Amino acid sequence: MTAWNQPDVSNFMRQASAHGHKIVVHPATLDDLKETSDPLHRKQNVAAFGKYATLDELDIPQHVLDVFPNPCSQNDMRDARILSALDAGAVHFLVTNDRKLRKRAIRLGHEPSVLLPVEAAVQLATWHPEAPPPPPSVEEVKTYTLDTAQTIFDSLRAAYEDFDGWIAKVKKESATRRAWIIRDPQGAYEALAIIKMRDAHPVPPGKEAIKLATFKVADAAAGRRLGELLLKAVLRWAYEEYGRPSEMFVEVDAGQGRLQDFLTDFGFRQVTHKPGKPNEQVWLKTLDPQAGSALDGLAHHIAYGPPAVRAGQPIYLIPIIPKWYEDLFPDAQVFGLSGAVPLAWTDPEPKAHGNAIRKAYLCRSPKNSIPEGATLLFYRSQGGVKGDGGVVAVGVVERSHKSTDPLATVELSFKRTVYSADDVADLHKDGKAVLTILFRHDRFVDPPWPVHLLQTNSVVTSWPQSVTQVKDPKGIAWVEEQLNAWP
Repeated sequence: MTAWNQPDVSNFMRQASAHGHKIVVHPATLDDLKETSDPLHRKQNVAAFGKYATLDELDIPQHVLDVFPNPCSQNDMRDARILSALDAGAVHFLVTNDRKLRKRAIRLGHEPSVLLPVEAAVQLATWHPEAPPPPPSVEEVKTYTLDTAQTIFDSLRAAYEDFDGWIAKVKKESATRRAWIIRDPQGAYEALAIIKMRDAHPVPPGKEAIKLATFKVADAAAGRRLGELLLKAVLRWAYEEYGRPSEMFVEVDAGQGRLQDFLTDFGFRQVTHKPGKPNEQVWLKTLDPQAGSALDGLAHHIAYGPPAVRAGQPIYLIPIIPKWYEDLFPDAQVFGLSGAVPLAWTDPEPKAHGNAIRKAYLCRSPKNSIPEGATLLFYRSQGGVKGDGGVVAVGVVERSHKSTDPLATVELSFKRTVYSADDVADLHKDGKAVLTILFRHDRFVDPPWPVHLLQTNSVVTSWPQSVTQVKDPKGIAWVEEQLNAWP
């Protein structure tokens, strides 16, 4: 991290220090800092580097070099030295704002261990008892009700030559536009999305597409996965909207690398740029699978969802107690068959990562793994409400791992877990192995599927007490039919 005085970096370092986490730096970073052009800044950066323990140099293995150009530039070699330390397990996490370094670490298979400083700070706060306050649910509003005095509009006002004319048009066209907001407890907008339901397609002439005209998370809310929560609401609307175009596009400034990474993670791809404006990219997401699409379960979900599941994938029931369900899925509208919902602001330990599409679930299942692309059916137990149990949510597996080592569990799940340090320690108590399942939230099941419905349709023989695979062909066919699984 070269920008030592950035607020996000400073916040992360305070959190790490407060909770006793060790920060180490790599000599390659020092080499980079010594080339800072401004003498005063160079001196300050080198002095800041000297406050932290330094990693030893390691040989660079060939598989690390393989993710770099050949020949490597001097900067590439510095990155390779850093990634060699991560790959060898010399550190548990790599915290950096360097987009290129993060992407190469992910190519090496270290996605769970690579964090932005703002992500690391928020997750440390979540992982320890002092959790951040929960965000309210996403709220769909009429565009004519938007409060343009909110500070979230400031950057839009600066970007548009005629902001007043544009927002007046957005408000006037409320019948053909949709808007979603997330508010903080005081009512300020923390995130905003506006779509135009039908617009000229950016590539084939004469075709229509949905335009994601505005998608923004306030700077103060960064790291809390509000972008994923907001995108989930937009895509859920698209899934349910009859007769809408089959593709969605968004225009992105070429300098918005973080937004580009975000869009890539959720199935958008760059297809062109605005005519005469090469720095204004156009990113497109296909919402309906095309005839002949043969993507596997996970790739299918990323490309077309959420929600989107592929037929022919293994199906597992995951029993989950109400407490963990409410933490993992705080945006659920219904939590059980009785229709009960938790009272707002009553959870003493709310978890920001419940907002995400990408989540982690930990359990003491006897199973050693769940295959990538498998469909997960989360069965919420009845808790204190008799007859309240049922399948309430669906997920798609990214990866899984079982370990008796609490540190291995933390390393895999830290970026997206709602479990605190005490929770992880309790799961591993007496040396017990824990199965970590990284998954993507696909949809909620509304109304939930009660156990008698599951039994009638050969999904289960009794209420699930542990992770259970659905094996009866009749049960598999019924689940796939309910989820409109792509054949």
